[in-house]
Amino acid sequence: MLKRTQNIAGWAVVVVLILGVGLGAAGQKVAVFVQAAAPVPAHDLELLKNYAIQRCAVIAGCDVSTSGELMYAQRLTNAYVGSSITVDGMRRLAQTLDVDHVVILRLVRWENRISYKPERSLLLLGATSFLDTSIQLLISPLGLLFGIDKEATVALLATVFNPRGDIEFSTTVTYADQPLLSLLTADPLEAAKGAIDSALYQLAIAL
Repeated sequence: MLKRTQNIAGWAVVVVLILGVGLGAAGQKVAVFVQAAAPVPAHDLELLKNYAIQRCAVIAGCDVSTSGELMYAQRLTNAYVGSSITVDGMRRLAQTLDVDHVVILRLVRWENRISYKPERSLLLLGATSFLDTSIQLLISPLGLLFGIDKEATVALLATVFNPRGDIEFSTTVTYADQPLLSLLTADPLEAAKGAIDSALYQLAIAL
């Protein structure tokens, strides 16, 4: 009975925290920029810009400037979010967008790493050792492929500015995509989405 009461109390705390984050963000407007400081394919970068805007609205529960609004505000103020932006430029951008926070997600690492794990090859070869020799010869190349491992890793720096151009919060997130059959399916784009989600959850709690 006591354990059940503790479980209920634990879930109640989680619900209160979630509601607190949602209510804290309600009525606020945020601008989210995604900028690449690593060799990110242009198509993937555009997908991530839209993804970050959509996920910020879901995770933080606030109003988020559209990609069209971001482009228009940068042209209007001649303040572009790139490798750097002046404090005055940030102020003009925030004022034009009429936002409470400006979030910049800067992708600083975007890579695929391939490694070989002999123990996995030996595991497969050992499991097939009882088979006929001719079948073992056919399977042995698969054993080598089974040992090849691919890891897609993305790191980003998330920085939040207030309308005055001051930094309110900053965090670094590294995320790796290494699914089953990673040689065929590991994708930096999926790793980037995971990194963006992780950063936005931190921002929602911190702000």
